[in-house]
Amino acid sequence: MTDPSGMSAATPAADAVADPSAPPVAVDAAGYRALAAAFVATRGSANTRAAYGRDLTLLGEALGVGPSDAEPPPFGVESDPAARRAAEQMSGIPSGWWQDWRDRLGGRPSSRARRVAAVRAFCRWWSRALDLPNPVEDLRPPAMASRSQDRLSREVAALSPSQMRRMCDAAAAMPGPEGLRASALIEVLYGCGLRATEAAGLDVSALHLDDPDDPYVIVLGKGGKHRAVAVPQVAHDALRRYLATGRPELRARDVKPRPDQQRHRDADAVFLGNRGRRVGRSDVWREVNRVADVAGLVSEGVRVFPHALRHSCGTHLVQAGVDIRYVQAHLGHASPVTTEVYTHITASHLKDDFDRAHPRARRQDPVSGT
Repeated sequence: MTDPSGMSAATPAADAVADPSAPPVAVDAAGYRALAAAFVATRGSANTRAAYGRDLTLLGEALGVGPSDAEPPPFGVESDPAARRAAEQMSGIPSGWWQDWRDRLGGRPSSRARRVAAVRAFCRWWSRALDLPNPVEDLRPPAMASRSQDRLSREVAALSPSQMRRMCDAAAAMPGPEGLRASALIEVLYGCGLRATEAAGLDVSALHLDDPDDPYVIVLGKGGKHRAVAVPQVAHDALRRYLATGRPELRARDVKPRPDQQRHRDADAVFLGNRGRRVGRSDVWREVNRVADVAGLVSEGVRVFPHALRHSCGTHLVQAGVDIRYVQAHLGHASPVTTEVYTHITASHLKDDFDRAHPRARRQDPVSGT
């Protein structure tokens, strides 16, 4: 079509600017959800399944796959034509789109790298299962050079020793079996440096408290790895009191058996909720927040959560001069680089003390010279 001057008239479609973030092909929504559900089901850890599920939901949004209330069965994708169609469509997306998707990711470098790793594992899984080309085989994590710097520069929300004492004293003053549970939980999170999931999953059969000179617990940590963690004396005493009096009272409240009782292993759980059943990760968060509120830290604007108690354990051990290798083993860090963040916090702490104490470090007043 031409105008009177002989020039071609541009159509609206020609004027439209293509969205660079849109995939070059439409991906079958039902097939993608089926693939994602089947892949997530192959992960062993509940936390890993939840994290990968979130990462693949974000990828689905980038591919134009919206949320759905229907839950696809996590099996049988090899014979599912919709799943194969979605895989073939993703397999045909050029590498340039995947690189642009990676570069648009938000968050810290470590978070972006985890999302890319999840997508790489997802695509590698379905490409092998369905014998299709892997479109992200050459996709690399973003900002690889800054990952160690990101780990060392991230904020470590550690409480001061006085704040931790207030937390422990507030929990110890709480009445009843709930108070004994709160005291034992706070002391174990701080003294043993456990993650919230590790504390929730702690079993009575994993406690070795009979030897007063060497009490320890066996903790199931990240990646399904077990480690022995020494129990400090105060945490040992708090656990003993809770196991002797508080836990039996809480356990007696579980009067309604469940068909999935064996899966929850309530009878072997150390920390029980008010209904006598094993606590979950969210219950640990609520308990820590409750104690922090009673201790007056919440009203002061202090950020308190279970991992802050773990950070406090690592920070205070390093500040006390404990060998970094022991701290690494105590906290269950796979790499010493992860533990080194506490040495940087300690170095900053010592520098502040030096600046306050050393005569040559204090700034002189330009007028008085003092």
